[in-house]
Amino acid sequence: MKIYLDTANLDEIRELADLIDGVTTNPSLVAKEGRPFWDLLAEICRL
Repeated sequence: MKIYLDTANLDEIRELADLIDGVTTNPSLVAKEGRPFWDLLAEICRL
């Protein structure tokens, strides 16, 4: 079984990075973070 985190919050991703297999997100979650969409997605990909 693989575990995916559904978020766009970088702190949450960093905190759980060793325990998860990947991240899913959507435009609504990205909007809640208050950052430009593509900039935030690029940073998530770099983690």
